[in-house]
Amino acid sequence: MSAISEELRTEQFVMSLRGIVPYVYEQAWQSVLDGTPLSRTALHRGPDGLLHRTLRPEARFRLQIVDWRATRAEVQDARLAERLAGESTTGLPLDRAPSMCATLIRRSDRDWTFAWRYARELMDRRAGLRVLEEVTDSYAVLLRGGNPARHATAAPTAAAPPRTWTPGPVAR
Repeated sequence: MSAISEELRTEQFVMSLRGIVPYVYEQAWQSVLDGTPLSRTALHRGPDGLLHRTLRPEARFRLQIVDWRATRAEVQDARLAERLAGESTTGLPLDRAPSMCATLIRRSDRDWTFAWRYARELMDRRAGLRVLEEVTDSYAVLLRGGNPARHATAAPTAAAPPRTWTPGPVAR
């Protein structure tokens, strides 16, 4: 955990999914995040003491996949509550992109729990909901064998060098 991560608040979404194909879901996330500049943003403290944002040309989305099918439902619920509580007290590594973590937990042959956490300084709740909606759309397109469309939030191509900008002080 970086020192920066301890200062920032996170937003967390937890939802139940049914019949998900994990690697296609991960690919849907990557396709959406490739077109979302904030998901490729890393933070670092400058010599002036302020947090500065650096836009990376690309960022690899990593979906942690765990399988709890061999565990009773009440134990799964307790483990999930413990995991979410632990995540809420643990900072995010904000000096690399994407500044988020995601876990897909298999609870039965068809049922999954998805937990996604990101830094509020990079994206507000409304933007987070928009990302979730775009991932759902991209997932459906991928399941049909199509290529997800780039969204209006598309950013420079991977060939472009990282850009740095300073939005002013970040709220603590």
